[in-house]
Amino acid sequence: MRSNPLFVPRVDAALPAIGPPTSPPPATDTAFSSAQFAALAELNQALECELLHCQEKLNLVCAISARVATLRSVDDIESALLGDLGTMLDADALFLDRSGCCLRVSLGTTAAGSAPGAAQVRAALAPYVEAARVGRRVIAVPDCGALGGARVLLGRLPRLESEAGVVLALRGSTRAPFDATDVLAAEAVLAYGAETLSNVAMQRHLHRTTLETVYVLVNAIDAKDNYTSDHSERVGALARATGQRLGLPQEQLQTLEWAALRHDVGKIGIPEHILNKPGKLDPDEWELMQRHPVIGHEILKPVTNFEPFLNAVLYHHENHDGSGYPEGIAGHDVPLEARIVHVVDIFDALTTDRPYRRAFSREQALGMMERDAGTVSDPDITAALVHVVRSGALFTAGDFGHLRANGANAGS
Repeated sequence: MRSNPLFVPRVDAALPAIGPPTSPPPATDTAFSSAQFAALAELNQALECELLHCQEKLNLVCAISARVATLRSVDDIESALLGDLGTMLDADALFLDRSGCCLRVSLGTTAAGSAPGAAQVRAALAPYVEAARVGRRVIAVPDCGALGGARVLLGRLPRLESEAGVVLALRGSTRAPFDATDVLAAEAVLAYGAETLSNVAMQRHLHRTTLETVYVLVNAIDAKDNYTSDHSERVGALARATGQRLGLPQEQLQTLEWAALRHDVGKIGIPEHILNKPGKLDPDEWELMQRHPVIGHEILKPVTNFEPFLNAVLYHHENHDGSGYPEGIAGHDVPLEARIVHVVDIFDALTTDRPYRRAFSREQALGMMERDAGTVSDPDITAALVHVVRSGALFTAGDFGHLRANGANAGS
């Protein structure tokens, strides 16, 4: 095929325009003016101050929580909580409104006359107080006209056994109002405080109920055994005094006293004709009597609060040389509380009339115990008991009147 000299190939692609080169667009100006730099620096400084303020409040919240956690009394917890809250909020005055009464909380920083009185505060803020009590939220009042423009913050603080209180923090009119950080910090402290107060109050209630129940059991046992009236309470008081002589800490003294009060609870399972038999027990009766520590242990075991002193109840008839019951363990294998109760129990038994003999005098009993120390009883605990008894400190109490007369008749 011959080529056509007039044929021109079709070109679909657009050809670039021909002309003088174009200049690039002008660059965008990104430079800040000095005024913008100043505004940015001011904003950064404000944010930094706000962060520091929040951090300080957070640290104070943590410190308050840690301090409150170490306290055990409801009144102590509330007092510490309110004092620390007033400090954290930098308040000029702090009040607590509860059960129709508004009381000022001492912060130790403000003169008594420099803030409005409690009655004036309650009258001026009554609607806010009820709103905080019912609404369960922290309220900030930036300018209270009825109190001369005072800044006010209100928050709810409940207690298990009474109407929920409302805490009122005040700052003077020339001070900065309470801000969002103050509100959040107060909410955290009051919520933690309310939970702690509730838990402690509940524990105290359970403790009281448990103690009352145990006293009913103890009284039932003492009533069942005609010759051991008030025995458990005497052993409890003397065990605590002996523990103090040995230098035991407060918590262990409480456990010891509870153990001593309950040590004979198992006698409720022993027939009265055995408990009150005027003569010597026969082998079968003695075997049954020896079961009372195990019976007591089984009676108390289901109650969680009794766990710390269960072993003292179980082992309070174990002798130092291993000749006791129910398991025949010896020396320091016997728990300390059980060894103390054992020594005190022996002393009270010796100085009390029994069905088969008259009571020994105080000095006769102490002499017998000193002779048997190291075999029947722990020698160190026996020495501590002897010191307590001879010091006479306990015998002003009514439960030990028999020992005053007993000891005097014996010439000691």
